[in-house]
Amino acid sequence: MSKMITNRYTLIMTALLAMLVLIPLAHAQQYSNTAPPFSIVSVSSVPSPTITGGVSRITITLIYTGGYYLYNTEFSLTPCSGTVVSQNPVFIGWLNPGQEVTVTYLVNSTLPINCQSTLAISWGAEYETSARAQVTTYIEVAGSGSMNMNFPMVIYGSPIITAYTKTQYLVSNLVNPVGGLVVSNNGSGPIYDLQVNVGGVSGGATLAAGSNTVVIGTLNPGSNYTVALYVLPTSSGPVTINVGYTGLDQGGNTVSGSISISMNVIAVSSSQVIVYPVNSSLSIGSGELIIGIRNVNPVPIYNVTLVLTSTQGLSLAGNTTYDIAEIPPGTIDYVYVPVAVPISSSSASITYSLTYQYTGGYPGSVQGTMTVSVLNEPSILVTGYQVAPTPLTIGDTGSVSLNFVNTGPVSAYNLNITAIPGPGIKLVSQSSTYMGTLNSQQLSAVAFSFTVMRVMNTTITFQIQYTDQFGQQHVQYYTVPITVIRNATLLTQSASQLGSQGTNYSGYYYYTHHRANYFTYIIIALAVVAVVVIIAVVLVLRRRHGGES
Repeated sequence: MSKMITNRYTLIMTALLAMLVLIPLAHAQQYSNTAPPFSIVSVSSVPSPTITGGVSRITITLIYTGGYYLYNTEFSLTPCSGTVVSQNPVFIGWLNPGQEVTVTYLVNSTLPINCQSTLAISWGAEYETSARAQVTTYIEVAGSGSMNMNFPMVIYGSPIITAYTKTQYLVSNLVNPVGGLVVSNNGSGPIYDLQVNVGGVSGGATLAAGSNTVVIGTLNPGSNYTVALYVLPTSSGPVTINVGYTGLDQGGNTVSGSISISMNVIAVSSSQVIVYPVNSSLSIGSGELIIGIRNVNPVPIYNVTLVLTSTQGLSLAGNTTYDIAEIPPGTIDYVYVPVAVPISSSSASITYSLTYQYTGGYPGSVQGTMTVSVLNEPSILVTGYQVAPTPLTIGDTGSVSLNFVNTGPVSAYNLNITAIPGPGIKLVSQSSTYMGTLNSQQLSAVAFSFTVMRVMNTTITFQIQYTDQFGQQHVQYYTVPITVIRNATLLTQSASQLGSQGTNYSGYYYYTHHRANYFTYIIIALAVVAVVVIIAVVLVLRRRHGGES
C-alpha cells in the first residue's frame, strides 16, 4: 500500500515538473507568432521648395505598446512615389514597452504625393524581465521577427510668394508706372485665394492711382501676376513699396507674408540732352553736317526723333527727320546730314527739334539752332585737256595741255603742277610748272612735251598742289589717257641689205622712217605744184579762147 502511494506521489511530482517546464515554452510560443503592437502617432512633412524633382522630408512618430523588449529594431520606408535618398532603414536598437520613437526620411519625388506607403519594422529578438532576479535580468522569450504597417503619405507642395518691379528707379516729380508690380509663385505648390495688398509707400512718395488691394485667386507654381502700380515721388530720397499677401496652400493652411521693394529716385531734365554740331565748319559745295546728341541724364532715353525744320546758308540734300531707338546714359549718338553750301555763304545755321521718352513713356523735348562757319577754300577744277598730234606714233614728240579754273571763292596760292608720265612716256620738258597765284574764277592752262617709246595705251597723271589762305596744303590728281599706234609708212629692204647694216637695227629704223617722211613731203609738194600749173594753163586757155571769139 505504501509502495503504491509512493509511485502515485512520484507521478504527481513528475507531472508538476513537466507543467513548470512546458508553461514558459507555451507562453513563449504564443508571443512568437504574434507581431508586437505599434501605433502611428503622427506623420508630418516638409515639402521640396522646387516645382519638380525636389527632396522632401517626411517624419513618422510611432509608439510601441507591446509588453516585451525589442532588440535591434529597424524601420524601413517604401514610398509610394519617388525614392528615399537618406538612410534607409533607420536603426533604433532597443525598444521598451510604451516607448515612443520618431524616424525621418528624405524622399526625392515630384509633388504632390498622396498615396499609401509602407513602413517595415524588424527586430532581432523579444525579451522580458525576470521577476525573481535580485537585479534586472532579461530573458529571451521569442526570436527575430518583422511586420509591415501601411499609412497614407501626403506631401503637398508649398507656395513661395515673391514680388518685384521691372522698374529700377523712379523719376522725380513724375507719375511713374512702376513697370507693373509682378507677383510670382516660385514654390512647389499652388496658393489659393491669394490676395495682395500694397500697404503703403514710404520715403517721400504716394500711390498716384489704382487700388491698394488686388484679389488674384489661384497662382500655380511658376506663374506670375502683374499688378498695375503708379507712384509719385515727392522727394529725392529712396522709396520703399510695402506689399503684403495672404492665401491658402494645398493642405488648407494659411500662407501669408510681406515684401518690401526699394527704388531710388533720380532727377532728369531736358537740359541734360544736348544737341550740337560735331564739325565746326563746312566747305563750299556738297558736304556732310554731323550732329551729335549727348544724353547726360543718369537714365536712358528712348524713341529719339530729330527734326530739322529750317536752314540758312546751306541746303539739306537728304532727309529732314532722323530716328534713334535708344541713347544710353552718358553716351553720344550721331546723325549724318548731307548738305550743300552755296559759294555765297560765309556761315550756316540749322534749326532743330528733338523729342524723346524716358522709361515708362514720359515725354521730353529740346529745341534750338546750330550755327557753323563756312570755310571759303579755293577749288581747282580741270575743264579739259588736249593731246597733239593725235594719234601718236612711235618716236613722235607730242604735247599735252591741261585747262583748269579756280571755282572757289578765294585765291589758290603756290599753285604747282607736276606731270607724272606713265609707261612708255618720256618727258622732254620739265616735269613741274610753278603757276603761283590763281584768283577766284580765273582760267589758266599748262603744257608739257614728251616722246613716246613704244606702242601701248598709257597715261600722264597731273599732280595739282596749292595752298589756301590759311596755309593749308591741298593736293589733287588728274589723269590724261595717251594712245600710241604703229607707224603709218613702213619701208622694206632685202635681207642682204639688212645684214650689211650690222646690228644697229634701231638706228636703221629711225633713218628709214624719217627718210620715208621726207619723200612723203616732197611728193605732196610736187602734187601741189602740179595742181597750180594745171589751174594756170586752164585759165590761160580760157582767156585765149574768149579773145578769139
